[in-house]
Amino acid sequence: MIIRIMRPEAPCLLVASPALLDPNFLHAVVLLVEFDDEGALGVVLNRSLPLALEQMAEEGGLVFHGPAEATAWRGGPVDPQRGILLVQGGLPEAEDTVLDFTHFVSHRKDLLEALLADPQARYRLFLGYAGWGAGQLDLELAQGAWTARPLVSAWLLHPDPAGLWQVALQSSAEG
Repeated sequence: MIIRIMRPEAPCLLVASPALLDPNFLHAVVLLVEFDDEGALGVVLNRSLPLALEQMAEEGGLVFHGPAEATAWRGGPVDPQRGILLVQGGLPEAEDTVLDFTHFVSHRKDLLEALLADPQARYRLFLGYAGWGAGQLDLELAQGAWTARPLVSAWLLHPDPAGLWQVALQSSAEG
């Protein structure tokens, strides 16, 4: 008997199982941005980094007018020099990935520069990403390492990232 797991459609959320002990994904909530037969790409939503955006902008010669406490986020273990933006509001370009009516994901440097300079901008800059090769995420889903959840807009820029996994886990148990 073959058991088939329905492949979730991106964009969606992945909630790590309590049994998933890989330190890269322990208690993680991942925004799954792309998922097809070639693999998957997402960003871990609940891992802030001790890297102030103000310092990062200054080192990169960019203008920063955001809050002093704003930090970068660890999007995952793959390619930590790669920046991925999660933006609330604004107008996405054709190369951006629209998530819902108010959020989109972008890799554009010009957008990062504009967001850093805008004190009203609502975004997070993720360094690195979570990546899976062909069939890898399908296998992890079948093994129960992840629970796929529909996109929950309120979780994308959650005010308590450290508590997000517990909120998502509880929601998964209820749903």
